[in-house]
Amino acid sequence: MTKTVKIFVAVAILLTSFTACKTKQKVTKIPGANVEATAPVATPTTTPAVATTTGSEITRNEKFSLADGETNADALKYKYHVVVGSFKSQVNAKGLQNALKSEGNNALVVINEQGMFRVLIASFNEYAQARARINQITDRFPDAWVLVQK
Repeated sequence: MTKTVKIFVAVAILLTSFTACKTKQKVTKIPGANVEATAPVATPTTTPAVATTTGSEITRNEKFSLADGETNADALKYKYHVVVGSFKSQVNAKGLQNALKSEGNNALVVINEQGMFRVLIASFNEYAQARARINQITDRFPDAWVLVQK
């Protein structure tokens, strides 16, 4: 009986040692997955937000309002807003806003109808002024774009 138990334990140890370290996950290689994008692509939205792209320039029309805790309603009087960050989390948007404010910028957080928090670094009445501001910050914020209130 003890010989049978010893054989059973030995077989159990061997089976465990051969199957315990093997990965069960298969790796799939996707051809072209590491190809760099050549131009920014506007993210599709569920509601008809109008986005136009000209080269690397993106302008989007959305309805938005001040996020909770924001008090600078004067910025919403302007037509063109330069967006430097877009987040699903207000905490993340506030983090970028605080960093920008500590650098002397008058950053503002707004929320659109889809619940995305946009960080605005500047607002203008003229489109050319908004584009000029984007050109000034393109090294730090290469994906900055212009937001127009619907």
